[in-house]
Amino acid sequence: MQGKRDLSSPTVETGKGRSRINKKIRHGFHSVEGKMPHPMEDYVFAQFKQVDGNELGLFAVFDGHLSREVPDYLRSHLFDNIVNEVKLKSFLRINLSW
Repeated sequence: MQGKRDLSSPTVETGKGRSRINKKIRHGFHSVEGKMPHPMEDYVFAQFKQVDGNELGLFAVFDGHLSREVPDYLRSHLFDNIVNEVKLKSFLRINLSW
């Protein structure tokens, strides 16, 4: 049987970051665990990447719906998948244009 949680003091997570190239680009987040009788399953993701000489940023909130598997997969693969799809579409548009 699961024990009761102290709902009077919710778990709070706060963070911030900035671009390595353009110091004017900053991000931040603040999340507060709700009153549901299960652990927090929302995850914040913020990452910058260098792609073809440009800095790209992906900022997302993933809701795990009682599981860490999907948010963990998305944190590990989503940004690369987006970048690779954009590169593929660009390549196809340049090389297969009629």
